[in-house]
Amino acid sequence: MRNFPFIHILVLMITGIVLFILKKKYRHIRTVELILIYILVFVLVTIFTDTGIDLVKSFIAFIQVD
Repeated sequence: MRNFPFIHILVLMITGIVLFILKKKYRHIRTVELILIYILVFVLVTIFTDTGIDLVKSFIAFIQVD
């Protein structure tokens, strides 16, 4: 993954721009809702990286009962 951090930062920037455009177009959308959407996208981008997947695997291994 040569372009590892740059692709994820680009996705987060594009998400921010899209949410900003939606806020301008639809005035009735609350800012809190857009912030929550951005946080959820951030969590998804974080989870689907190699580091995030390793963290989830170790957490699942930790909570498993044999």
